[in-house]
Amino acid sequence: MYTLKRLEWDNALSTGEDGLDNQHKYLVDTLNKLGEAINEGHGSDNIARILGILRFYAGWHFGKEEDCMETYHCPAAGKNKNAHAVFIEKFDKFHNEFTNSGGSTELALKIHEEISDWIVNHILMVDGELYPCIHHRPKPKTGPLG
Repeated sequence: MYTLKRLEWDNALSTGEDGLDNQHKYLVDTLNKLGEAINEGHGSDNIARILGILRFYAGWHFGKEEDCMETYHCPAAGKNKNAHAVFIEKFDKFHNEFTNSGGSTELALKIHEEISDWIVNHILMVDGELYPCIHHRPKPKTGPLG
């Protein structure tokens, strides 16, 4: 049994756009499901299935988010798009490594940790720049992450 950090949604992660925030919540929930599958030893097939869901959903979500940033003329739009491309490349590399390793638990742990850190940091540091573009005021600092 492993102890993986469970991600919790916090208003500090809000972009100010409900649709994107709901998509981020789904990503956080899916990462938590990945952590549970690793913690409870659900096997490499289940972990690979969740990784596939994450990859598909992240790709779909990134397109929505990029469109939203362009709509609101967010200055972070270019940085956001580049970060998404790097993430997809990294995620695909991880997914291929996991598949080729036969479902290594150690690799699953590494993937969970790195993807979780990336998602939270990206939402806080890049996606959060959307808030003032939508609301024409600085994002309030709230919660333990704020």
